[in-house]
Amino acid sequence: MPIPVPLRERRRDWFFIAAFVIFAATSFLMDPVNVFGRPDPESTYVMSRIQYESYAAEADPLIIANPRFVQLTLGISAFILGPFYLVLIYAFVRGRDWIRLPAIFYAGIPVMGTTLYLGVGLLGDAGGDYKFLDTAKVLASNLPYIVVPLLLVARMWRPHPFTRCEDAVS
Repeated sequence: MPIPVPLRERRRDWFFIAAFVIFAATSFLMDPVNVFGRPDPESTYVMSRIQYESYAAEADPLIIANPRFVQLTLGISAFILGPFYLVLIYAFVRGRDWIRLPAIFYAGIPVMGTTLYLGVGLLGDAGGDYKFLDTAKVLASNLPYIVVPLLLVARMWRPHPFTRCEDAVS
């Protein structure tokens, strides 16, 4: 019979919990900027101004241009992935094995979306010149959305990621 491994014995899981807290915050606070408009220094929405002034204007014209694929990708992040990050946080804190398969399926979404976004920003696009102005800053901001999901797949690889067999304890 499997028994749960307490979080204090799963120290590496704190990395995932912290990452999911940050990802949830960006999903709920930053992604709606592009779903309902675009980063704008004159916006009444403070997150739109922050995104424009601290990131978009100096590094990422693609986020300012806000083509439809960016709106759709960030809409998925805001309204599907954002709530799922809260579920991931709960499952990691409480050690729930049922999250394993949903977590593995989830991982493909941000990896694909971020890869597409970075590809357009690094290579340009036929519909406009969206090349990044500060590639290092854009990569630092976006690569965690590829790396963390891939690490999550590795973490969820075992059939029971948060439990151990009772026999192993005896």
